[in-house]
Amino acid sequence: MATRILPVIKPTRDLRARLMVASSGMDEAETRQLNHFYDLLDRCLAINPDKRITPSEALMHPFFQEKVGASTRR
Repeated sequence: MATRILPVIKPTRDLRARLMVASSGMDEAETRQLNHFYDLLDRCLAINPDKRITPSEALMHPFFQEKVGASTRR
């Protein structure tokens, strides 16, 4: 029986492209928060567990640490 090794395709690349399209019209603070969200998600979904963010590290990530101004809340 032949086995085939499939390449690992990073699904978050497509997500980043979609988020960047959706970010048009956002102000700088909202775009920065969106980038923090993407980075956090990318690190949470890392296939290699050695590269994956730990829960403690995730809680310290800028996505959770940065205060969002009243103008960016909806």
